[in-house]
Amino acid sequence: MVRFPASLANPMDTRLIALAIPLFFLMIGIEVVIARQRGVRLYRLHDSIASLACGIGEQVVVIFTLALSLGTYAWASSHLALVHIPTTSVLGWVAVFFLVDHSFYWFHRAAHRVNFMWAGHAVHHQSEEYNLSTALRQSWIENLLAWPFYLPLALLGFPIAMYATASTLNTLYQFWVHTRLVKTLGRAEGVLNTPASHRVHHGIDPEYVDKNYGGMFMVWDRLYRTYEPEAHEPHYGTVKPLESWSPLWANLHGWVRMWTMARSTSGFGDKLRVFIAPPEWQPADLGGRVTVPVVDAAAYKRYESETPRPIDVYVLGQFVVIAAGVSSLMWFAATLPTGIRAASVLWVLMAIIAWGGLFEGKRWAVALDIARHAFGALVGMLLMAAGYGHGPSIAARAVAVVSIGWLLWATRARKG
Repeated sequence: MVRFPASLANPMDTRLIALAIPLFFLMIGIEVVIARQRGVRLYRLHDSIASLACGIGEQVVVIFTLALSLGTYAWASSHLALVHIPTTSVLGWVAVFFLVDHSFYWFHRAAHRVNFMWAGHAVHHQSEEYNLSTALRQSWIENLLAWPFYLPLALLGFPIAMYATASTLNTLYQFWVHTRLVKTLGRAEGVLNTPASHRVHHGIDPEYVDKNYGGMFMVWDRLYRTYEPEAHEPHYGTVKPLESWSPLWANLHGWVRMWTMARSTSGFGDKLRVFIAPPEWQPADLGGRVTVPVVDAAAYKRYESETPRPIDVYVLGQFVVIAAGVSSLMWFAATLPTGIRAASVLWVLMAIIAWGGLFEGKRWAVALDIARHAFGALVGMLLMAAGYGHGPSIAARAVAVVSIGWLLWATRARKG
């Protein structure tokens, strides 16, 4: 009989995520090449960088939030479990893969139907493109919203290693379904989550809204009557477009919307209901329920901004630097002092927020990015002081000097 190993890798070890990052970018590159060969335009620079910036932000923020979500699960499975399922149980592994996907279905459905949860999850839907970079567009707080939906698995006795492994594989599976290049998988449609099924989920057409919540399987959507096959190419994004490249605004937009609505309505009950009602609900004194409009294909236009080429080239170059830096941060996160980890996360967040501002021509973005480079040099010196050698400090200062010069040149070229 096949037996699984009793001890698995530490589920809170971020090095596994660091190893996956180059693979994600490789697959994105392959998608770009295939799309060009087919004469299909899937990517726009601003949109892709904005999506990937959201994903980068999520990965660095999760360094601090993962311990809470997985730590709570680990405590519950150790102290409150009705039974204890061994990691050597084949049936246990089969069960946990299905149950994790079932839990994901209900979290995902709630994230679309409860306003404060939608404020987090909406980040993933804001891109008006549909490609593999969209898969990496993630909310910075969704990890904190999702974990309660998986606690029943802890009570059933699935240990943290089994849950974390199944959850990770469930998430990784969902990466590849974010593509327009795969049209249909025949009989697999309606059983597995496929690109066609998930395209429907990202559609803003009325018939597609709030459909196909499953992560790996569509059986839950069929069971709970939320399945919808793809009848035509969807229009992507959110019903009310974000119209911004800022990852910070992408994560704050839903909360600002709720707060503004709660402040504006007169009824105390409605002020509270704003946060738990479905996204289409509005208080009667603010116009009442919103109906999802039919998309006018002729008038439909994706958000875009005019940015000088030197700025685009600068941001793309900085993206490569930050992506490499984040991979290193994820690899060494467990060994870094808390203060240096926090400073590194702040450095990354300053960078990706500045990119959105540069794309939108915001004056403050140049100052923020220069401050970020200076701060990065400081982080490098802190690493040297902590005993990580001279390399990080020298590299950080060199990158800061070159990048500031490049940025100032790009800004001057823009003005010229």
